[in-house]
Amino acid sequence: MAALSADTHVPVVGSNVTKYAFKAVGADTFFRGALVFGDATNGKAQVTTPAAGDVFLGVCVKQTVAAAADDLVECYITGTFAFAMATPAEGDVGDVMVVDVTGTASDNQADAVTGADATLAANDILIGKISAISNEDTTRAIVTINPGWIYSATLGWV
Repeated sequence: MAALSADTHVPVVGSNVTKYAFKAVGADTFFRGALVFGDATNGKAQVTTPAAGDVFLGVCVKQTVAAAADDLVECYITGTFAFAMATPAEGDVGDVMVVDVTGTASDNQADAVTGADATLAANDILIGKISAISNEDTTRAIVTINPGWIYSATLGWV
């Protein structure tokens, strides 16, 4: 897959979501449904390919065009979502959904993989825990997001 170039639909499962607005690193377009990452140096929201040390902030609520640094980007920071993933299977239930920073990494949830697929290397970014595979659309994993965690080879999730 590739980074998002348009809004994408990410169904919310249930109603228990929380939103928060983050400051943008700079001028850019954040697409609805994008995975938004915090820059490792200043914690501000970015749409670029995540790198080592960056953390997951949340899921972009609506398309937002940041005209300059510090414009606000609204994200879901808690909740359960039906994310498009490459061939999710019942055996993935209980595993984690991660962005493998050494693999295909982008703001597109379809680029995320399970912890088993990523083999959990240093700096992989946790998106959340897979609780089910969607009954309506078996290309979607039901994931409860958990922002702010990266994988350490010696400490686990920190």
